[in-house]
Amino acid sequence: MTVVFRTRLSLALRLVDTTTGRAVEERGTSFFLDGNRLQPMYKGDGFFVFVNIGKEDFLMLIDSPGYEKTQLNVNCEELDPRLPMKDVFLMPSEKNRRGGQVLEISGTLSELKFIEAINLDRPIGLFHSITEKKNVSRMTLLPMRSGGGVRLESIRYALLSETGERYDCFEVKEQDAPLSIVLKEPFEAEHKLNDKIYRIIYGRAGPDGNFSLKVRDDSDSLPYLIHFKVGEDEYFKKADFHLDAGHMDLLKDAAKVVIPITEESNEDSE
Repeated sequence: MTVVFRTRLSLALRLVDTTTGRAVEERGTSFFLDGNRLQPMYKGDGFFVFVNIGKEDFLMLIDSPGYEKTQLNVNCEELDPRLPMKDVFLMPSEKNRRGGQVLEISGTLSELKFIEAINLDRPIGLFHSITEKKNVSRMTLLPMRSGGGVRLESIRYALLSETGERYDCFEVKEQDAPLSIVLKEPFEAEHKLNDKIYRIIYGRAGPDGNFSLKVRDDSDSLPYLIHFKVGEDEYFKKADFHLDAGHMDLLKDAAKVVIPITEESNEDSE
């Protein structure tokens, strides 16, 4: 007699360190549903795959060593039925010292939707051009050093404007060559040759307006460009975490964006 076991992919999670934008490759991470520990399959690069959880909405608790415990609300209707995947942004705890101690800015701002940032001293690549062919939008890249490549292991990145006062976001569908990526959506903003590309770090904006943004204290210079949204308005603000760590008035000296950049996203939904 042949016994057939059927499994159904319910959810794929990619764990991301908010301070670096890199995958959290911590095999000791625990996942709990209704107090019961789940046993996902680890696929590498921070990806965990869950099968046969069901089709009902649920609340999952994620406990990863060195990071604050995180509750994830999963709305099944919002997931892609073909690939039900979500990024989960984990914020380092005070006990996490890997990669340098943590500096934090925090405060309260009513109607804050999200907060994120890029480290202006750490571009990972350069913009060359964009082409559109057969409904495929492709971005060609340039390396920071001659003969190098540009590895984009995340999904969402920032492309800094020529003035350095704001950035535009783009999402990577796939990297089909060392210096070429296929974009998830057409990229409409205009950029020039050698505009810099950055990895995005993510903060936490709670429903009560409290926010937190953490970075690693791993350099003598920590200049960041912070991007946040309040109500329907978006802003950019420069900050040096060595000088500005602690309580911050986000709106002070922030520049309001005339043309919206991106839809609500990131940590506010976690």
